[in-house]
Amino acid sequence: NIPALVAWEHDPEAILPSIGFDNFAAMRSLADMVLELGHRKIGMISAHTKTNDRARARVVAVQQSMVEKGLDPAQLTVIETEYSVETGAAAFQTLMGLPNPPTVIFCGNDVLAVGALRCANRLGISVPDDVSITGFDDIELARVVTPELTTVHVPHREMGKKAAEMLIDMVEGRDLVPAPALDATIELRGSLTAVKDV
Repeated sequence: NIPALVAWEHDPEAILPSIGFDNFAAMRSLADMVLELGHRKIGMISAHTKTNDRARARVVAVQQSMVEKGLDPAQLTVIETEYSVETGAAAFQTLMGLPNPPTVIFCGNDVLAVGALRCANRLGISVPDDVSITGFDDIELARVVTPELTTVHVPHREMGKKAAEMLIDMVEGRDLVPAPALDATIELRGSLTAVKDV
């Protein structure tokens, strides 16, 4: 009898009410944009997909975008890790050390992406000239790093407000109206560019 809901995901089929956005659609929009810029060697730094349905949706979105472009999704190199600046940096170094390193790295959130940017700077790898990096969430960090981070803007405040309103409705016994999916939008900034001709 404790009021509860799910946030950061819009899932009308879930047992609990949900307040959020479509993680798959949001990442799919970003992936489509990146592939339109000519990127074909793609890496991804993600949370663990077995225990995080949002992370899993984001990885699948990139894979499906690749399929639509005639690419083999098995060629997507994914490193799964915890969310932190340090793990983002370590994963970036691993990806860039591959024999055929990616020209773009999708990061499952902005914290991982900031770690990747810091590691690139330390290694003397230019972003976006040598490799493009994208994030997800559009937290404040995305706008204070250099270059500023291309990312998916998530409606944090609106989501929090609507979640609080729904919980109050539950506590006060009002009928719940299913919430529509919130909009997530792409913020195109300096960390992403078209792939250069080889």
